[in-house]
Amino acid sequence: MSSALHGWSSEERPAKGGVVARRAVLRWGWRLFRRDWRQQLLVLLLLTVGVAAAILSVSAAYNVVPSADARFGRANHRLDLEGSDPRRLDTAIAAVTAWFGTVEVIGHRAVPVPGSVETVELRAQDPHGVYGAPMLRLREGRYPAAAGEVAITDAVATTFQVGVGGTLALGGPARTVIGLVENPGDLDDEFALVSGWHRERPESVTILVRTSHGRATALPGTIGGRLEARPACHAGLLCLTPGQSEKATAAAGVLVLATVVLLLVALIAAAGFVVVAQRRLRQLGMLAAIGATQRHLRLVLLANGATVGAIAAVAGTAIALLGWIALAPRLEGATHHRIDRFDLPWWLIGTGMLLAVVTATAAAWWPARAVARLPVTLALSARPPRPKPARRSAVAAGVLVVIGVVCLAMGIDPIRDQANPLLIIPGTVAIVLAIPLASPLAIRLLAAAAARSPLAARLALRDLARYQARSGAALAAISLALGMAVAAVIAAAAAEHTAGEGNLSDRQLLFRIGDAEPLIPERTPAELARLRSEVDRLAATLDHPSVLALDAAVKPTDREGRGGKVLRPAVVLARQIGANTLRDIGVLYVATPELLGHLGLDRAPVDPDTDVLTVHTGDLHFANLSNHSEAAPSGGTKAGPSVETIDLPTYSSAPTSLITTNGVRRGGWQPARAGWLLAGREPPAIARRPLE
Repeated sequence: MSSALHGWSSEERPAKGGVVARRAVLRWGWRLFRRDWRQQLLVLLLLTVGVAAAILSVSAAYNVVPSADARFGRANHRLDLEGSDPRRLDTAIAAVTAWFGTVEVIGHRAVPVPGSVETVELRAQDPHGVYGAPMLRLREGRYPAAAGEVAITDAVATTFQVGVGGTLALGGPARTVIGLVENPGDLDDEFALVSGWHRERPESVTILVRTSHGRATALPGTIGGRLEARPACHAGLLCLTPGQSEKATAAAGVLVLATVVLLLVALIAAAGFVVVAQRRLRQLGMLAAIGATQRHLRLVLLANGATVGAIAAVAGTAIALLGWIALAPRLEGATHHRIDRFDLPWWLIGTGMLLAVVTATAAAWWPARAVARLPVTLALSARPPRPKPARRSAVAAGVLVVIGVVCLAMGIDPIRDQANPLLIIPGTVAIVLAIPLASPLAIRLLAAAAARSPLAARLALRDLARYQARSGAALAAISLALGMAVAAVIAAAAAEHTAGEGNLSDRQLLFRIGDAEPLIPERTPAELARLRSEVDRLAATLDHPSVLALDAAVKPTDREGRGGKVLRPAVVLARQIGANTLRDIGVLYVATPELLGHLGLDRAPVDPDTDVLTVHTGDLHFANLSNHSEAAPSGGTKAGPSVETIDLPTYSSAPTSLITTNGVRRGGWQPARAGWLLAGREPPAIARRPLE
């Protein structure tokens, strides 16, 4: 008996069948792995690297993506109310409380910094609020509890050169600094924290609520304010609790991409397992000779694949976790939010480990199936099996390609700018599966050219055809890798703007007021005059420049405090892409006579009932408005605005969607200065940037 079968006892012989035989075969497979692990080191390293990369990417995606906790805390809706009229504000807060029940109120007031044009937000918030607690973290000292106490962020402490124990005169009498705080979800959120929102006469308040979407949208419009919903999960992925859904969605998406990488590794591993199976032909033939069935022979190689996958999963996960612990603190500065190195999606990590085991086992299945069907005499001679005809696999590959192309063509709707995952995913999988099925035919075609090739090429091509199984697996892996790279290049080239469809023409410059579009900072007439003088100074450097003021439509009652500034959301045009989903197209600029003249549009033919002039088509609606203001000025929400299509260059940052003055009036909105558009005869030498 071969030395490879050393250790069989009469109770362990496979011929007995059943559980005893399977246990004996598994034990023998483990012994073979321990003896030949060096020959499988390359496959083991590839799987380990793949698992480590997948787990590290999932961990990074889970923590790098900013969470909506920074603005919503544990709530799923927030309502911003203006506080210029205290009596009206108190009435609105009472109405909201009566409507939703449990709410949390946060007060905001922008306080000027002495000797500077900048402001600091004075925020009144309960650190232990029912919804807003995740928006605060204490770094040093304690939270304010009395009227004369304040806690500040690091930037405020640097600006005023004050620390814990010092005094800060900000918007009233001096207060004692008793702590350093931060918003862990947004480290750029700078403010001074005080207790009791009603004490500080807020300019605006934020009301956090946790309720259903229907209850929130049914809030009476007489209350006013700007209602905003927490971003929801996408693509049908698993949604967890608030604060986790955004992170889990991103991590699950990365895991899907990592699965494709593991598929590449599986194809390479399949070639490695083919080599292992051919090295063990005599041993497997001897096992078959003493009574092992085809199922037992397959189990030997499947056990080997599962063992390789399990070792790679454990080693790769350990490497990834150690790498993440070292990398996490370095990412906080780049992501601008705190990262808990042990806050990881453990269920996704476990899924990644399971995928590694499944991948390795699946890679060993096809070689195991082929070897188990060999006659005993052929296995004992250790000769490779005769390659089988590739016609069936070629036909199957062709059918899968057709199915994949049809699914992708039907699943992508470029007009509505949406994709159907139920068609995209099967189409992609069908094309991926077609690659390994078409590889044997490609090997045969290469071998057919061997007769007229030089001697070295002839030997190589015939060797490929002789070992068709492992050659086909390697070719499939290379083809899939190249296909992914080519697909990425094609997609990037298709999405890239051409010279005629860039952000702007090369003869134009766009200066926005602020950098949080579509939120427009409120500016005084003096500040707007100063910004206009700066724009004129830059325009003087151009060749025959023209300066065009851009106004956006805003709702007078919609305001939002952020970073000590009052921001007003501009009305945007959106396309309906789902039953309850709108996708923003761009800010609606007011169609002033100057803007219409610059764009070469004749103002006379415009129908007085028209609300919007745009280059876009489809089911269009107004968006970025509070409560029921999304309704078209001339009708209901389902009908949408009255739209007239215009012909303009589709520059993504240029004014391509305009709202008429009649549309502004019907909507009850007002124009607000959003920036200036500069144009010259020659391309300028300065870049587009926001104005502060």
